[in-house]
Formats: sequence, structure tokens, C-alpha cells
Amino acid sequence: MLNWSKGKSYMLASAGFYAILNLCVKQLSHIPAPELIFFRSVISFAICSVGIFQAGVSFFGINHKWLIVRGIAGIMALWLYFTSIQHMPLASAVSIQYTSPVFTAILATFLLSEKMSVWKWLFFFLSMAGVFFIKGFDGRVSFVYLMVGLTSAMFSGLAYNAVRKLNVQEHPLVIIMYFPMLAIPVTGAFCLFNWVQPAGMEWWLILLMGLCTQAGQFCMTRAIQLERLEQVTFLNYTGIIFALGLGYLAFNETFELFSLVGMGMIMAGIFLNLLEKKSS
Repeated sequence: MLNWSKGKSYMLASAGFYAILNLCVKQLSHIPAPELIFFRSVISFAICSVGIFQAGVSFFGINHKWLIVRGIAGIMALWLYFTSIQHMPLASAVSIQYTSPVFTAILATFLLSEKMSVWKWLFFFLSMAGVFFIKGFDGRVSFVYLMVGLTSAMFSGLAYNAVRKLNVQEHPLVIIMYFPMLAIPVTGAFCLFNWVQPAGMEWWLILLMGLCTQAGQFCMTRAIQLERLEQVTFLNYTGIIFALGLGYLAFNETFELFSLVGMGMIMAGIFLNLLEKKSS
């Protein structure tokens, strides 16, 4: 029987907050992804600034190279992820994004000199096969946006490796801050030429998107602080279940059996990899 704990509650809450974030992005599909990232970054910058001042640490950190890599990789990952959410069913976009651990592990073999066992390769192959199951049996998922989603997952993997490179050298808030610090000028420049004016309730959705981002990050951080990583990480994948439910309720999105099998293959491959890591 599963031994429930406060850490698991935080991780489940994190998945819920990110699910609401994804729903907001989908609802705002007519607004370009960079503009949504700009709004999200302004809110994140304001909240993180307060935390950094209270912590008494430098905004700019020490290891500028990997902080910049983390920031740029994060911008590209989120830009492409939001784009995939806006152009394919919600659960499909979320499922494809969950392949990021595959790219994290592969890049770690080059950037961190980590080794991958044969079992890890097999489990990751299962997850990637699941992606193409989704594509093959769902005409709403074009090859172009499939590749957009996978590229987003790859950049996420690079961002995670940059965070691991930084390790304990930097304060967590400084690592988080480098995303909005770089994203605001980059996406702001895009907005100058491609601005779409939000109206009415859309402003509330944008605010909710920013608040859910911070709440999701906070809950995930607390979960990792309270529990061993392998004991809570699996709950992050309830995001696919949230996406299936919210996609159906908000957009009447349904899926063929084989597409659902593909989503299950992605989750199974990642989850089996976590179990293999725990036993090794």
C-alpha cells in the first residue's frame, strides 16, 4: 500500500497547478506563445525578485555560462511547448513533453559523463515509440508539431543538465530568475512586432497562468526537499491524466485507443526507468 506523505501531496499539487497552466495556454491559443511567455516572465520576475532580496544573494550569480545556458534552453523549451499545446490536443502535447527525461539522460552522457545502462536505453525506446503511436493514430497531431514538441523536450533536457551542472553553486532563486531575466527582453522584442491585445477575461487567465507557474515550482521544490526524488517523481506524470480530463471537459477532446496506448507507453518507459534507477 502506498505510504502517503506531505512530499507526495506537494508533488501532486504541483502537477495540478501545471495542468491549470496548460489549460490557460490552450484557452489563449490566439495569443502567440512568446507573448504568453513574456507575461509569465514578468510575473515570475516580480515574485523572484522579492525572494532574492529577502535571501540577500546576488541577482547575477557566479557561474554565468551555465546560468545563461539554463535560461536560453528554458526559453526555447517553453516557447516550443506552448506552441505545441496551441496546435495539438492538450494530452498529446503534455505526453510528448514528458519525454524530456529521455533527452536529459542522453545529454548527461556527454555533458556530465554519466553512463546509461542497456535497460535505460530500452525503457527510453519504449517512451519514444509511444510518441509515434500518438502521431500514427491521431490525425490532429501533424509531423511538424510533433517535432516541435520533441524539440521542446530536448531543450528541457538541456535546461535540466544545466541545473545539475550548477549543482549547489547557485541559490535556487537565482537559477529560476535567469529564465525571466533573459526571457523578458527576448520575448519583449518579439511582442513589439507581433502584439495581440488580450481582452476581458483573458487578462485573468494570464494572471492565473503566472501564479500557477510559481505555485507549481514551489510545490515541486518542496516535494523534492521533503522526499527522495524517486519517491515523488512518479506523481508528476499524473499531469497526463489531468490533461486528458481537462482536455475533454474544456475542449471535448477524445482519443482513439491506440493514442491512449501511446501515452501509456511514454509513462511506462519513464516510470520503469525511475524504478531501474532506484534498484541500481
